[in-house]
Amino acid sequence: MSETKNRILTTGIDLFIKKGYHNVGLKEILDKAEVPKGSFYYYFDSKEDFGVQVISKYSSIGLLEYKNLLEDKSLSPRHRIIQLYIDKIDYFQLNKCTQGCLMGNSSNELSDVSESFRNTIAQEFNLWQNTLEKCIIEAQEAGEVNKNVESKALASFILNSWEGALLRMKCEKTIDPLHNFVSGLKMILN
Repeated sequence: MSETKNRILTTGIDLFIKKGYHNVGLKEILDKAEVPKGSFYYYFDSKEDFGVQVISKYSSIGLLEYKNLLEDKSLSPRHRIIQLYIDKIDYFQLNKCTQGCLMGNSSNELSDVSESFRNTIAQEFNLWQNTLEKCIIEAQEAGEVNKNVESKALASFILNSWEGALLRMKCEKTIDPLHNFVSGLKMILN
């Protein structure tokens, strides 16, 4: 990927997570990325195409973080899952309970507006869920998590619950929902 395209996408992540897709104009993106309009249209067919690529890039960065911790064999699988979310609490506390997850935010804002957004967000969430499920299966095989619980359903429940906790964190401006999520996670991962 070219440096210019990467800079535009990174700018998009920053702006969309802070303001949302509909509250960011092309001029603001171009000004912040310090690129001319022609460069934007060289890499992207439209603002929607750009938005879809921003979501995919954000997801790939997040997925790499997920994999780095969830595949870390120096920790037990159950501990990896719990630690993943504990580490994220520190990030959101530093950011004063703002921003949340770009995919969750975009799901709320864009899934009913555009099939390309809806499909991309669903596909990216599935990648995150599959990565989490692999670690759950490992935890089940190690006897750390109940084997009678269907791993895919548990991974979906955890991911959905986290996204919901992020929404509550944003509207309540407190990390309490995230701490409550981790407490519940510890209970269900037995």
